[in-house]
Amino acid sequence: MIQSMTGFGQAEQCVKGCTLSVEIRSVNHRNFSIVTRFPRLLSALEEPVKKKLQARFDRGRIDLSVNLLLAPESQKKMTLNVESAASYYHILGELKKTFDLPGEIDLALMCQFRDLISVTETDAPEVSLEPLLNKALDQAILALEKMRKAEGKALLSDLLARLDDIAKQLAVVKGQEKEVILSRQSRLQTRISELTAGMTLDPLRLAQEIAIFAERSDISEERTRLKIHLDQFKKMLRKGGPIGRSLDFLLQEMFREVNTLSAKSGDSSIAMAVVAMKSDLEKMREQVQNIA
Repeated sequence: MIQSMTGFGQAEQCVKGCTLSVEIRSVNHRNFSIVTRFPRLLSALEEPVKKKLQARFDRGRIDLSVNLLLAPESQKKMTLNVESAASYYHILGELKKTFDLPGEIDLALMCQFRDLISVTETDAPEVSLEPLLNKALDQAILALEKMRKAEGKALLSDLLARLDDIAKQLAVVKGQEKEVILSRQSRLQTRISELTAGMTLDPLRLAQEIAIFAERSDISEERTRLKIHLDQFKKMLRKGGPIGRSLDFLLQEMFREVNTLSAKSGDSSIAMAVVAMKSDLEKMREQVQNIA
């Protein structure tokens, strides 16, 4: 089965105090490239993730985004400085006793000293992030592959239909080929008779010249090669796999044969068939650019 280079996959894994999400976008590209965005806590896992993507995909541009959301309570840690609190309490008691001050040394008063409670940011959640990332990544890759295969199936159907259309036009060309050669030979003989104005010509030499002209107008070789390319193209589509570059090369060869066929035939009915074939080939070239 062929795959499109266009697709999207997303997955999310949640544990207590932590949510990790992975998004993968894939678009067509001549070669293969990976662009990643990782949070600081997961930067050490970036290279292993790239290697996993390289093992699963052959062509296209892959954009991978990993997001990590920590619950507020898991990001901050509060610590009470008991020694400082005892010192404050002792000093306040001495102050109250020395100057005979009113009021109580209670919690509301003690909370005004902000250095009694320290808040620190935690570097990582309590759970291990690597298994969480791997699970989300595998799910996102499967979703991406599913979309790429679905679009590949649609591309396959369209390309096979266009191959059949080109084969039909090629059959039209084959049906007109002999008639075109005979018609051109007849026109050439008539034109020679007009130009020679009754002069006596060597019949053998005249036949040779007509034969040479007919050979130059013969399109059977181009038609045969084009038929072979059509069969090869269809066979590769049926086989599937990473065939985008090979299909692109075959299309170039098919264009070459069609152009040569058009130049050599010089017939209006064949020209109409050639225009139809070129139209299908152009659309196929656009579609092939998106095949992995």
